[in-house]
Amino acid sequence: MLPRPTINRLSAAISALLVFAACHRVPSDVIQPEEMAQLMADVHVGEAVVEMNRNQYQSDSSKQAFKQSVYAAHGVDAVTVDSSMAWYGRHITRYMDVYDRTIEILEHRLIETGNRVAAEAALSMAGDSVDVWPHPRYMSFGSLSPSATITFAFASDDNWEAGDTYTWRAKFIENGAASDWAIAAQYSDGTVETVHTRFGNNGWRELVFRSDSTRNITRLSGYLTADIAEGNTVRLDSMQLVRKRLDAERYSQRYMQRTVRNYEAPSDSL
Repeated sequence: MLPRPTINRLSAAISALLVFAACHRVPSDVIQPEEMAQLMADVHVGEAVVEMNRNQYQSDSSKQAFKQSVYAAHGVDAVTVDSSMAWYGRHITRYMDVYDRTIEILEHRLIETGNRVAAEAALSMAGDSVDVWPHPRYMSFGSLSPSATITFAFASDDNWEAGDTYTWRAKFIENGAASDWAIAAQYSDGTVETVHTRFGNNGWRELVFRSDSTRNITRLSGYLTADIAEGNTVRLDSMQLVRKRLDAERYSQRYMQRTVRNYEAPSDSL
């Protein structure tokens, strides 16, 4: 059995830790640190958008409406934001942690923007395997998000080849919704080909489009849209769109794709 002085010291230490934890716990009615940092990052970006588009946001009401749309995307209102900011203002250490995290998020977005520009340029690169995804690799959607759709579109150049294969893939995390994926290619003769699938559950998912080896693509596009019920979320990580050269052994799998012979007359389809 421990001596009483030792027990007293342990009790005092535990009490001090509990008091410290209680003092640093964020109340449930306050926007939690990570969400607050994400919100502040979006507000900073929104303010930059307003500043760069002064002609569109000349009145205070238009600026306020824009800010309200940012709040709505996070599922909060101005009252909640103001009261949360007041709490963080009284707990300056927590506020500094949130602010540091906000800067980290903004810096990461700048890097992602650079990656997107590089990816768009990469689509014009020669090579047998190139990841050309132009958007952030991680995305999250909830029932309060303004949109649950991801899109992409590319125009061809001299480095595209007939028969190229495009694999769109991502890892689903905490997936609370099914999603529809589609890729479409328009060829120089007006023919359009599409491939579509529907996914659910967690883990890696991918959609493969194998272009016609006898036609040249002029435009490649795609979309992903999630059916998100109230209270659910869908998170996607490691998003990729990989272009590979013609795979003769798997070319026959094109049978899963739908062909429209004349884009101007969709009724003439297979």
